Amino acid sequence: MISITAYPPIGTDKPPQTSARNSAENPAKDTSNQPKKKPIWLSPSSVNAYLRCPRSFYLSRIAKAKQKPSIHLIRGIAVHNAIGQFYRHRLNRCANIALSELRPAVVALFVDEWNRHKESLSTLRLTDEDLDFFVYDSKKMMLNFLHDFIKAKGFEQPAPDIEKMLFAYQYRLLGRIDAIHSGRSPPLLVDFKTSKSKEFSEDYKRQLAIYSILYQNHYREKPEVTIHYLKFPDGLETYPISDQYIDETIALVKDIHTKIQSQDIADYPCTCGWCERNFYPQKNPNCNPNQTGI
Repeated sequence: MISITAYPPIGTDKPPQTSARNSAENPAKDTSNQPKKKPIWLSPSSVNAYLRCPRSFYLSRIAKAKQKPSIHLIRGIAVHNAIGQFYRHRLNRCANIALSELRPAVVALFVDEWNRHKESLSTLRLTDEDLDFFVYDSKKMMLNFLHDFIKAKGFEQPAPDIEKMLFAYQYRLLGRIDAIHSGRSPPLLVDFKTSKSKEFSEDYKRQLAIYSILYQNHYREKPEVTIHYLKFPDGLETYPISDQYIDETIALVKDIHTKIQSQDIADYPCTCGWCERNFYPQKNPNCNPNQTGI
């Protein structure tokens, strides 16, 4: 497990503010006339974004450029939200409902979420055939979720914490975990994926490591970390994350923090070649990807 004895327990779900004591102990030059720079907190997605392309990280996290919608992003949000609604509507406590009634109810949760994104979907200029495929594919994912829920005797299990945000102050690290089953031993963390394969990428491994760090920091217990690949029946896969890999991930997070102090876009080179396609142009020319030689 990671070493946590040197740090105070976490008692809030909000990032900390700079304390007056720390300011007094670390005096700096007078910056009263300068805008204060807010500290950047890293998440699994932003860590992976920086490693894939520092320029994309800059546009998203520092320049605050608006990201263009994509069908995969919209579908992922709709499916995740639908699963959240499954628990919020307490369908996990409806063991007496016939499966013939429960299946369409679960699918309807997705349809409701999908329809919330009609405006964004219309900007994608996809054919009706393409959209119908994603709807059909996503409905199957919801039914796979229900299949696995029933197989795991979910009606008899305590409800998990859904979309729980955790923080590790000492690393300025945060993450929103899709589902936490704290009633098990060891506790079980689940990340839902709508990807088309079960390939366990380095990005996924790093994400699970960060979730483990956050959970241990908050609850003082090492969890079991899993990915639920919703495209597949029996899609729940468990991945062991070694203490060595945890330590390496902490070191990586610290290293990234040292590299993202600059506000200069030149310090964030493009390594992907398509940043400008993913973000809308900015009014501020210093933040406009079309004016930075991407």
